[in-house]
Parts: sequence; C-alpha cells; structure tokens
Amino acid sequence: MPKTRHDPLTLGLHWLIALLILGAYATSELAQGRGGPGTNLHGSLGLAVFGLSLIRILWRGFAPHPTPVPMGAWMARAARLAHVALYATMLLAPLLGLAALWARGTEMSFLGLVALPSPMTPDRAFSRTLKGLHELASNALVLLALLHAAAAIFHQYVLRDGLLERMIPRRR
Repeated sequence: MPKTRHDPLTLGLHWLIALLILGAYATSELAQGRGGPGTNLHGSLGLAVFGLSLIRILWRGFAPHPTPVPMGAWMARAARLAHVALYATMLLAPLLGLAALWARGTEMSFLGLVALPSPMTPDRAFSRTLKGLHELASNALVLLALLHAAAAIFHQYVLRDGLLERMIPRRR
C-alpha cells in the first residue's frame, strides 16, 4: 500500500519551523538596535530555526518517505533544488546572524536561559558585512518559503495531485 503522508515528527517540525521563520522575520525590526530584548527574541527564534532544521535534516535520513507524486523530471529536479536551497538558508541565515552579533562583540542569550558569549574579537566592519549577508540569506529564505508554498498550492489546486495533503495535519 503506498504511503501518502509524512510522519507526525516531520509534520510537526515542518510547521513549527515555518512559524519560527515567520516569527524571526517579523521580529527582525526589533533587532535593529544594539542588543536588548528585541535582539534576544529575534536571535532566539533564529537559533530555534537552526536547531530544529538540523533535526529535520537528520530525521529525513531515517523517516519513511511518502510514495512520490508523479511529475515531470524537470519539476522533480526543481523540487529537489528548492528543498536543498530551503535547508541551506534555514541553516545559513541564523549562523550569519549569530556571527554578526559575535563579530560586534555582543553576547547572544538563547531565550534568556543560555548565554552564548562571543568567541570573536570585535570587528565592526566584519560585523556589518556579516549582517548584510544575514539579511540577504534571510530574505532569500522567506522568498524560497513563499515559492515553496505557492508550488504546494499549485500542485493541490491546479494539478490536483494531492501533494499538499501530505503535509497538512489530519483532522480528527
């Protein structure tokens, strides 16, 4: 019998990471100042994206995969490339943000519970470069996530192949 849905852990990680990305992006303006609660909230959300993305990537190697939806070779390649780009930016954007803080000489506090002191010598110019790269990676991540969502909606409502249903939690 073909497997048509992702497992509960994959579903939970997918939607939790999506919410955390939205939260991190929404709080990015709060982090524009010099440290403080806005930076810690934004940074904590970003670090959660990073950590949960690592778990998701590792879990992909063990989780049972649904039977592939029939699609053209070009579409399957585009989907694989998009997923690789999404995972790369989910890891890269938070790391660049953390490195930018550290290069500025700022300690990061994860949820106010765990201090992550800067291992770097402060270098404002390098920090600004890293911050720019962080913003570029973050914008790319949001754009890729929007394209990902648009592709899922296209599959569901135009191609009508049931692809989106694999990632929607079941109603009880």
